[in-house]
Amino acid sequence: MEYASTSPENQDLAKALDDRIGELSAVAHAALAQVAKASAEFDAIGGWAGGGIRRFQHWLTIKAGFDMHTAAELLRVGQAMSLLPKIAAAFGAGQLSFDKARQITTVATPATEEFLLEIARGASGAQLARICRSLRRIAEADAPEQADDHLSRRGIWTHWDEHGMLELTARLTPEDAAVVVAALESITGSQPVPDPADDGVKDPADDRWAARRVDALVAMCEHVVAGGAENLVTSTAARQVVVHVDAGVLTGEAEAGRCYIEGGAPLSAAAARRIGCDAEVVGVTERNGLPIDVGRKQRMVTDRLRLALHVRDGFCRFPGCGVPAYRTEAHHYDHWALGGETSLENLLLLCRFHHHRHHSGAFRIRKTPDGFSFETDDGHVIQPPPRDPVTVERHPDIGPDTPLSLWGGETMQFSYAVSVIADACEFAEARAAPPN
Repeated sequence: MEYASTSPENQDLAKALDDRIGELSAVAHAALAQVAKASAEFDAIGGWAGGGIRRFQHWLTIKAGFDMHTAAELLRVGQAMSLLPKIAAAFGAGQLSFDKARQITTVATPATEEFLLEIARGASGAQLARICRSLRRIAEADAPEQADDHLSRRGIWTHWDEHGMLELTARLTPEDAAVVVAALESITGSQPVPDPADDGVKDPADDRWAARRVDALVAMCEHVVAGGAENLVTSTAARQVVVHVDAGVLTGEAEAGRCYIEGGAPLSAAAARRIGCDAEVVGVTERNGLPIDVGRKQRMVTDRLRLALHVRDGFCRFPGCGVPAYRTEAHHYDHWALGGETSLENLLLLCRFHHHRHHSGAFRIRKTPDGFSFETDDGHVIQPPPRDPVTVERHPDIGPDTPLSLWGGETMQFSYAVSVIADACEFAEARAAPPN
């Protein structure tokens, strides 16, 4: 692995620390596996009872300093290990962290543990938590009582706090929540709130993004109270930021020229290109500072095309970036100002940070037969290094790469992946079931 942000003289130190963190983490994982196993055995014989101790978790908080939640999870994982020997072996060998073990044991069964262990070894801790959470929700959704449970829990509660402000607490069913979130984002958009201009009128909100969502909620309520004022709620596509760009500067044909936002804020040509990747564009021809012709407004990335991008990419395409599609921007591989088409083949999703960084020259994007490749200026491909799969049966000695997530944190199509994993688990359970 190369450490691009590390000075050359610190490369060896970075490598040594990288290895040491991996090895020590694996040792800690293996030790916690022994703690979990011993906890289950200790609880089974009631070793904690007496002396005013209420239950095992209470005892372990005193004995080992864990909090009640961690103690309960250690006990649950230890109990599950007796039923899931392959997962127990991987945990004991330091290949699974405690966080991975406690996630996978909430969904694995003897019929599915081998398959799910492969998923756990490949996914990062964050990815596995998301996969297991989705699998639990799928199982809950199939439960006959789930719909009634959701309906029984739904509601909005109001409370006037000590500052004279109304607090709202809402609990919605998944389908109703999707409608509410879509309505809020139709006003706010899905991007974080940018820093305000220093115009003397700043929003004093502690959390400006949350405040913006409250404003959107009030706007929707005013819309209803007013009887449906037209055009109050608009889509993101309807908002406009006017950017003046000299065409020669935008295409690179001329060095002299100007780029600025309406009102005077200057922009670099790179920033103008980034904004133009995903915007409505109106061509205005000027002479001596006066407009002499106005062209038709064009939407560079249509709503239908953006939906296709969301389905295809799912996340920011920069390797290892997990920003979901709805918080990304569409980037033209061949810029539209240089004749690039606004088509699915010429577009990819980048989060705001990586979009900025690319247009400022921090990395290059190259088109490949398999999609897009991200490279440094010297041609180094930016991606997690390939790893040979390690099977649990080998029980390798603990080393720097023992706890490594084999997929290297690559982004994935979570909806598709969870669907495949859920189907595979259902098939494994059916195959393991005794014949009728």
